Amino acid sequence: MIDRSLFNVEDFLVDNTFQLYCAGTDKLCVTYWENYIETHPEQKAVITEARRLYVILSGNKKPLNLQVETLKENIEHKNNIVPFQRRYNWLKIAAAILLLAGVSFFYFKAGDKEGVKQIMVSNFNTKAGERKKITLKDGSVILLNAKSSLSIIKGFNEKTREVNLVGEAFFDVMHQKDKPFKVHTEDFDINVLGTSFNVKIYPDEPTSEATLIKGLIVMEGKGSKGSSITLRPSQKVTFYKNLDIQPQANKPIKAKKQLPEIAINHYTRVNDSIIAEVAWTQDRLEISDQSFAEVKGVLERWYDVQIKFTDKEVEKYRFTASFPVENIEQALNALQTAEHFKYEIKGKQITISK
Repeated sequence: MIDRSLFNVEDFLVDNTFQLYCAGTDKLCVTYWENYIETHPEQKAVITEARRLYVILSGNKKPLNLQVETLKENIEHKNNIVPFQRRYNWLKIAAAILLLAGVSFFYFKAGDKEGVKQIMVSNFNTKAGERKKITLKDGSVILLNAKSSLSIIKGFNEKTREVNLVGEAFFDVMHQKDKPFKVHTEDFDINVLGTSFNVKIYPDEPTSEATLIKGLIVMEGKGSKGSSITLRPSQKVTFYKNLDIQPQANKPIKAKKQLPEIAINHYTRVNDSIIAEVAWTQDRLEISDQSFAEVKGVLERWYDVQIKFTDKEVEKYRFTASFPVENIEQALNALQTAEHFKYEIKGKQITISK
């Protein structure tokens, strides 16, 4: 049995049953928390603040059950007709509103690219081997890693603070309780009031991840089956993307889509001053039990090169390494101390063989 009598605001926010209560989507949770609040008046102020923050982090959306109940009460109050007809009318209108909301959501998601371009006011891009520091209007600081793109959405710091990200970035967000900061990515959205976190989401990589250094963030998965995850400091969420199954030689198979898998772990601390997931912000390259095939993308972005393997076995070599920024030749020499392989460099083209 969980003892919630000593919960603070963050404890309530990360409690799954409390999230369902705030969302109004689970009757058992709503009933439980209504009874809990009644029997624990000493926690009313903390719970009220937690609910307020939940509403802000979830985009100020009123719980669906309250929307329908309010709609029902308003309609029944204004109409002096038989009970059955009243019920039928408010159900029809509620269904129409929900249908309209669904159509609006689909239109927003499937809107043409021209509409998307019109709401963007600032774009920041980095090439391979390049990193940028960006200071936003609200004082928030973003470090953009190599081969990444950040778009600032129109109206930033007026009523909302929203950005789009492709690639990797470290965010140090200024706290503004009435203007939550939101990061949109292809796989998930991140809601935050003020905190430091890292997001890595390269389209050509099999995983995407978010790492929380300090503060509190709420992650929302994309799609109709997306759910929310609240992270605490030192936690990391890894999303395993839907990948098409590649056909084997002479054995063509139909590509299948699978639901994404999610793993929640703690970040990797190298020492007292270095965290592996954000070591790049300190100009350090951290490789933790990764195959050469996985390291390939990191090296290509870091040193602005293209790597080609001539042997499948070499791609499976695994490395754990830690070193400051060096040139690509020094990096490859360092990896050679762990596994034997040969390499040839011609300009930006690198061929690695057994």
